[in-house]
Amino acid sequence: MMVNSYFELNVVRLLDEGKVSNDERIRFHSLVEAEHEMLRISNNPFEFEKEEIFCFIIREIPFGVLSVNGDDDCLTERVYLPDGTKLDERLFASGSIAGIFYGRLESQIRFQPGDSVRVLDLVNKRIWDGFIYAVPPTVEKVSKLYESDLPPVCLDASDDSYVVLDCPLSECKTDDDYMSAHSHISALRVFP
Repeated sequence: MMVNSYFELNVVRLLDEGKVSNDERIRFHSLVEAEHEMLRISNNPFEFEKEEIFCFIIREIPFGVLSVNGDDDCLTERVYLPDGTKLDERLFASGSIAGIFYGRLESQIRFQPGDSVRVLDLVNKRIWDGFIYAVPPTVEKVSKLYESDLPPVCLDASDDSYVVLDCPLSECKTDDDYMSAHSHISALRVFP
């Protein structure tokens, strides 16, 4: 089955006080074209906008799906640093066309519990600081889950996430503190 899709380059720019803009979107027929334009922009970051680039996101989107906020239906997604270096990728579908998540290789888990990180929140168009509490499951862990005698389980892109606290764990004195301080953040939205 051939899927008709296009590649959308999102330029995420830093605004004042931790705010971001991801309104700059350009569509391409291929990933190579999108990456070429990304590198051109990274070499001329102020050509169109005066704000600093936080990251680039290239999403493969099936025709007929509207792109709104970065958490929509997409076939694949890649995140790049301002210089064009690939930071992370998800090579299976997400959103309502969810693909199956088989876990991350150990080498793909970029952070460990206790690490200080920056979280990109495209829905609220902001960046906030946090601390890693738990990492996405590994391929080995997911494989054991799929092979277990438990009721059938099918993990998706929502399971490819870090648990991030908005304060250090030492400040979470009760379960309620932990519950109000933690968020499940897509692995593609967590930055050093």
